[in-house]
Amino acid sequence: MPTLTLIYSTRHPDPTFRHHLQDTCGLPDVEILAYTNPGQDSLSTLYNRGLAVASHSIVVFLHDDLRFETPNWGPLLLQHFQHSNFGILGIAGTTELPQSGQWWQPPLTTLGIVKHQSQQQVWTSKYSGDFQHHILPAVCVDGVFMAVNKNLLQENFNEQLPGFHFYDVDFCLNNHLAGVKVGVIFNLSILHKSIGQPTAAWEQARLQFLTYHQYNLPCAIQPDLIFENTLVPLNRYPKVTVIILHKSKNTLLFNCLNSFAEICRYPHYEILIADTGSTPLELEEIYQLVHTSTLQIKVIEFDQYHFGQINNTVVFQHTDASSDLLLFCNNDIELINDALTRMVKVYLDHPNQCGTIGCRLHFADNKIQHAGIHLTFNPLQPLQIGHRGYQSDYQYSNAGVEAGVIGSTAAFLLMERSLFEQIGGFNTAYTECLEDVELNLTCLQHQRINYLVNDAVCYHFESQTRTQKGVMTKDGERLKQFLQKVRYSAGLEALAGDWGTFSG
Repeated sequence: MPTLTLIYSTRHPDPTFRHHLQDTCGLPDVEILAYTNPGQDSLSTLYNRGLAVASHSIVVFLHDDLRFETPNWGPLLLQHFQHSNFGILGIAGTTELPQSGQWWQPPLTTLGIVKHQSQQQVWTSKYSGDFQHHILPAVCVDGVFMAVNKNLLQENFNEQLPGFHFYDVDFCLNNHLAGVKVGVIFNLSILHKSIGQPTAAWEQARLQFLTYHQYNLPCAIQPDLIFENTLVPLNRYPKVTVIILHKSKNTLLFNCLNSFAEICRYPHYEILIADTGSTPLELEEIYQLVHTSTLQIKVIEFDQYHFGQINNTVVFQHTDASSDLLLFCNNDIELINDALTRMVKVYLDHPNQCGTIGCRLHFADNKIQHAGIHLTFNPLQPLQIGHRGYQSDYQYSNAGVEAGVIGSTAAFLLMERSLFEQIGGFNTAYTECLEDVELNLTCLQHQRINYLVNDAVCYHFESQTRTQKGVMTKDGERLKQFLQKVRYSAGLEALAGDWGTFSG
């Protein structure tokens, strides 16, 4: 049976730590190479020494001040190596190593989850979402726990680096540049009994590291898209009306429609395209596509753009009672998986309590565009509002359904048609944005629950047809006035407790 070699350096031998490794690893005949080192040798020197004599191909380098909280973690680790071509795996790292060499410095690119303890205080450092059984590619990982397949390594540890700092970053970066795959895993939990604050020795090692890599930094990789593509069976299929506002840039619209045709497996929906000022030639192209498409599409022409007014008009004047659900969809959306079916399933699971149902949206480079709405409100300060995880690589959840969120963007938003009518549609006083935020909050006022479906995933090529971007001063004030008025309303009690920091 395959097993592991575990290597660590310690100032004072501790038999209890050795027993802890043997008891938690869950593998027979695990090899433990413990080097007593009061400080005369660098970690790079000791780790190279251990790597040279290790009896097994999978070698784990670890700190002597950690404790494993996952029982039988050894087989889990072996499975990652056996079912992938990764050469280096850790539990915390980053997809971008900046010019400074500090892997945790760009917080939008960090990965992993680590528990820390200082005296009696224990906390969890969440560098990203929890991706369960996945391996996420990284540029480097932290040396608190670093496992390698020594048969895949291209570089050893750099023994020119003294002491106990930057040995891990240098080792990972050198191997990454040589083509070795580096990654972060999530189904192995540790408690690290150290904070790891920078010291003078750490700074000296950092500066020396930078002399070796001044031309290699910054170093970054594009994040992976994490999503499921399995079929989602439903017990019934209520009719959905998809409403797409559009003006010019037909390529965006056609890509959006093609993604519905190729990816969406939901059998009962129609698409209403509300054109708000395309040229005659562009309109002719749209009608040609409509006539040849297998989708059920209708075009409604308007002579001006106003998000709230046009959507309300389409719903109230161009849909009928046969439409159970409305899907507001931007023309710059492309489905990645069958997001619509996954969102309808949430509605069917909670038919009498659903407010809005949103999904996860990514930019073209796979970074997060939207993973729910974040809202910070204090009547005495400017309104702070945005999208959770915005521009991050992995600060989101990739699975499950979140209930009780503040809401989601109307770039891809599902809700019951009767509820939309009961609310009165979008507030048309908004001119550029934020009408969707008020819609979400109004659903909460109506004692509904807003949901985010983390495994419903689309691309959003954000706002490429808008002529004005970031114009929200007046709309921000309008939403702030709305919040002041409704902050203690029924349905918003959970948000009224701490309006300075709440998020959803």
